[in-house]
Amino acid sequence: MKKILIITICIITLSCNKSQEKPIELESLITKISILEEQNKKLEDSLSKIEEEFLFSQILLGISDKQTLKVGEKNNIVMLLQTFNRKLPKYEIFRIENGKEIKVGEDDGTRFDYEFIPKSIDDNSPEFLLKIPYNGKIIKIPGKLILDVKK
Repeated sequence: MKKILIITICIITLSCNKSQEKPIELESLITKISILEEQNKKLEDSLSKIEEEFLFSQILLGISDKQTLKVGEKNNIVMLLQTFNRKLPKYEIFRIENGKEIKVGEDDGTRFDYEFIPKSIDDNSPEFLLKIPYNGKIIKIPGKLILDVKK
């Protein structure tokens, strides 16, 4: 009978210790989850900042298919952002003429073609503007070309 009583007391004692360990384990897990959630938020913010800095650092370049362009003739100009083969948020492409923004297309890549027809010899420096939406803001990337235009 004493043996049964001792075994029962041991089982009860062990059960009580284990039930006290569970809230401690649960509290420890909740703390770890909170720490991980905080670290995850910091990483997301850091990645978003890096992406935004990447977009702000872009430079728009233009390369004409021909060295010398002729008035009234179609010419293809390859427009490039400095980072190749990277998908960007969908952006709008504008040509600036007499201070007005004229939408000429949309894209999400780092390369697009623009068909340019010079109207005169003085029409040798087309200006462009890309508007990239990002996190509720519009990132603007300007570009201006200087071309050799002949009659």
